[in-house]
Amino acid sequence: MNRLAENTTMQKDISALERHVLASRDIATQIGDPFLSYLLSMALFTIYEKKAHYENEALKSSFS
Repeated sequence: MNRLAENTTMQKDISALERHVLASRDIATQIGDPFLSYLLSMALFTIYEKKAHYENEALKSSFS
């Protein structure tokens, strides 16, 4: 149960980070900085991988 609460908190933190990175990428795109936009897109990719990892862990722990 404690691990589930920890995963929920981590997912909320990751979601907040995701929103900030998305907003930053939109700004970078608007100002015409393709390199910064690319870097932020890679950061989003990493965030999505982390979210998938935590979701898989939550599913595994719910079936255990």
